[in-house]
Amino acid sequence: MTSSQTSGTAPLVSIRGLSKSYGQHQVLKNIDLDVHEGEVVALLGSSGSGKTTLLRCINLLEIPDKGRIEIGGSAIFDTPAGAGRGAAVSQRQVNGLRSRVGMVFQHFNLFPHMSVLENVMEGPRTVLKENPATNRDRAMDYLGKVGMASFADRRPDKLSGGQKQRVSIARALNMRPQVMLFDEPTSALDPELVGEVLETMMSLAKEGMTMIVVTHELGFALEVASRVVFLDQGCIDADGPPADVLLHPTSDRVQSFVNRFHATAELMRPLLQNN
Repeated sequence: MTSSQTSGTAPLVSIRGLSKSYGQHQVLKNIDLDVHEGEVVALLGSSGSGKTTLLRCINLLEIPDKGRIEIGGSAIFDTPAGAGRGAAVSQRQVNGLRSRVGMVFQHFNLFPHMSVLENVMEGPRTVLKENPATNRDRAMDYLGKVGMASFADRRPDKLSGGQKQRVSIARALNMRPQVMLFDEPTSALDPELVGEVLETMMSLAKEGMTMIVVTHELGFALEVASRVVFLDQGCIDADGPPADVLLHPTSDRVQSFVNRFHATAELMRPLLQNN
């Protein structure tokens, strides 16, 4: 299933025929997906549906078996039909991609021996070979954007989980990416810290940042996402406006997914009311 087009414009991210297997298990099956500039696409689906693998393929953290991925009209991965599984990807290609696609992980991945500011400056320093003064000034600007400028000199072990994730977002932004990828950015956080990260992501969405977000936060998908893409067993099962996909599902798999979410919420309600 190919995503709907936006005003006839060329997509910022274009994926065609993307497949990925691990051994005999095919995780992604001929995925076609377009994401346009300024869109916030929420990737939903049950565990094992292929969401994170798709995100990691877009960033070449996983090398697809076949397919084509374009960012901004340029192919960053392309295996012609019949060419066999996999393709060689040079470090130069990967470095070039890192300057165009930012990624925020579940578990922060900050360098523990570096300060917050040094973590945010590291990508432009090593990949872009940027002027240190320019890099520092912009890193501080992005830390300010996520509310972490006053923590610039701290080490990651002195931060809460929510603070670490906001630093991770600033680090990705400092590479000035065309698109931001988020892999369940709140799943490793204590419940009381989720809001500060979602608020930061909402601010980015309002500023027009193109985002692809693997998430289990249905509220975020409904309120912030411009589209929901639902994956099931490595295929796109539904793709459309959040209210249509989640509130009026036409797919049995989406309906089951939403019902499980509501059932869990109802089970938790008495516990939350008693605490």
